[in-house]
Amino acid sequence: MSTFPSNPMNDLQALQSVENLAFPGIATANGTLDSTESLYGSAEAPAKSRGSDPQTILVVEGCEETREKLSQMLQYRQYRVLPAATGREAIVMVQQQHVDLVLLDVDLPDLDGFRTARLLRQMMDLSRLPIVMVTSESDQNEIVRAFDAGANDHVCKPLDPAVTIARIATQLQLKSALQRLRQSEERYALTARGTNDGMWDWNLVTGELYLSPRWRSMVGLDGVSWTPHGSEWMDLIHHEDRRRVQLDLEAHLCGETDHFETELRMQDGHQTYRWMLCRGLAVKDSHGTAYRIAGSLTDITEGKVADALTGLPNRMLFNDRVQRCVDHQARNPQNRFAVIFMDVDDFKLVNDHFGHDAGDDFLVSIASRLDTSLRKSDAIIARMGGDEFAVLLENIRHVDEAVAVAMRLHDKMRAPFPVGDREILTRASMGIVVSEFDPESSVPQATGEELLVRADTAMYFAKNQSELPYAIFNNDMLAENMLRLELGSQLRHSLERDELTLLYQPMVQMCDGTTAGFEALLRWEHPEHGTVSPNTFIPIAESNGLIIEIGKWVLRKACQQAMRWQAEFGRPIMISVNVSVRQLSSTGFVEAVTETLEATKLQPECLKLEVTESFLMQDPESTIELLHQLRRIGLTIGIDDFGTGYSSLSYLHRMPLDILKVDRSFVESMFDSEKNASLIRSILALAKSLELNVVAEGVETLAQLQRLQDLGCHFVQGFYFSQPVKPECASELIDHRWL
Repeated sequence: MSTFPSNPMNDLQALQSVENLAFPGIATANGTLDSTESLYGSAEAPAKSRGSDPQTILVVEGCEETREKLSQMLQYRQYRVLPAATGREAIVMVQQQHVDLVLLDVDLPDLDGFRTARLLRQMMDLSRLPIVMVTSESDQNEIVRAFDAGANDHVCKPLDPAVTIARIATQLQLKSALQRLRQSEERYALTARGTNDGMWDWNLVTGELYLSPRWRSMVGLDGVSWTPHGSEWMDLIHHEDRRRVQLDLEAHLCGETDHFETELRMQDGHQTYRWMLCRGLAVKDSHGTAYRIAGSLTDITEGKVADALTGLPNRMLFNDRVQRCVDHQARNPQNRFAVIFMDVDDFKLVNDHFGHDAGDDFLVSIASRLDTSLRKSDAIIARMGGDEFAVLLENIRHVDEAVAVAMRLHDKMRAPFPVGDREILTRASMGIVVSEFDPESSVPQATGEELLVRADTAMYFAKNQSELPYAIFNNDMLAENMLRLELGSQLRHSLERDELTLLYQPMVQMCDGTTAGFEALLRWEHPEHGTVSPNTFIPIAESNGLIIEIGKWVLRKACQQAMRWQAEFGRPIMISVNVSVRQLSSTGFVEAVTETLEATKLQPECLKLEVTESFLMQDPESTIELLHQLRRIGLTIGIDDFGTGYSSLSYLHRMPLDILKVDRSFVESMFDSEKNASLIRSILALAKSLELNVVAEGVETLAQLQRLQDLGCHFVQGFYFSQPVKPECASELIDHRWL
């Protein structure tokens, strides 16, 4: 029996013996082969890749001689060969060893090739174990039965070696391609699961749309037999986002953008909306027309609804939760809830004085303290932006429950906050609104956004007018809020209509009881609303920028009045003017003061500018330079509301100051405890060390006056002496002896 030589290309004699092989199933039609290439196939198609193991072929042939020659032929092509004489032996080999392909004869001594193929096919499918069956050329029925049994291909007897090799190579290449495809699909599936993204594939021609299981799960449609066609999936997008998404998609399909990317709100299974990042890339034909687009869907809700600094829910999520409570109460009227809107007082002062990093740490500390003060099952706390926080209390029975929570938060805020190497004392102003719903009323229920506006309105009231740290919303507040909006538009015309006026309150010198000067106080006499409190319209003027123009008017009027008194009484009269933060920080303030003094002919030493302590500490270095410029003009500089801010001694001794004005709250409370009186005593001691005079405002009783005398206060003012009065009445007080 002839065998294949180990290296037939180097052994001509062996090569010739191979060329003359003629045995059943391998010989060609004329019984001979013309060349080794005809026998073994093209040398350009090796049985293994460089650096890889040879592929294994199981040869199942009952005839030992034929099996041996087939094995030699395949081994020459560098295949690894496993011989098997029976079907049962072949099945055992497939179970125990790795086999890449089976060359299976139909004629076997035990199980025939068809039954063997069926059994093998039960073990492994077409893509994992190719089977090439050897059939009789004359029997077409065998070929059909071979494919029915699970064969991938067949070759006919007598075998043509080149055809046999070619078909084996083709099946192995197909298997390799399918294996790579399967691995690619597995990588795709693993990547999709690993990134937690939903995948989509849209045939723009047929409208067929594939949505991955993860995509369906993200929108609450897992397990739901919903098969959208074309753009029907857009029905899940929030109506406010739908048009924008369509425009972004069209821009990409038309070639205006290199990829499709948009953020949108998509409805989930709970009938709420989650934020998604939708991305895709179109496939285009040779004419540049898009016929398919595929991409991913990523849930970005957490990034959208979580505050980046504090980690608390942000305004977007909080608004959504409030609206859900509104909707829930519409179905269940007995389920009341409350919203607490909170603003941290003087945060800007801390932020500007200690730096933005310290300000951020301050906010994080506040958020942490507030978050740990509430049970997660009872409340949701969110950062609404800046120094504003909000709390949602679900399932409450009475407004007192909301008040109790507000007071708990207030107590938590009273403890000092560490900022760098210092401790900061602050307080919070809170507005409370409790949901109300009458199913029989024709009045529409307030929306979530409207409830937040009401809570914010109540907070504003607590900050500016309430002695308590909180205020409960009522409709009068809303009317007052509307009044502020109305006044804001009318304030612009107040100067030209001559509606603003100045009143004057005397300052009394304690050493001799004489009138030392006057403080000019602004009032607005509204033609419809009467006298409007400065606490109402000054913040409006600050916010809309009118305070600059109004401030110039006040300065000019006050200086003119001081000159009239000087002409009438023959001696200089000190006039004190309050200056707002916006005025001092505006460009050209020093020049405006100089021009006013020149225009009115008032001596600079007769003008005292009072600046709030909080402003002085906002930007100490710039403030020191500004005050020196004003001092060089010859003005007197005083700090208003001293004791309520965060003055630093390192800055105070560098500032060109003349007077410290003690806030009225210290005077009002100095009899409450010895500690409160000690505060005034400490301020007087500080002023003495800095060679400054002290003015105590808010004196309303004889007892307060006598206590301030005992403490050594230099000047006083308050209702005990006189309320703010018009210029003609103030004239009568200039020569008055008060003590």
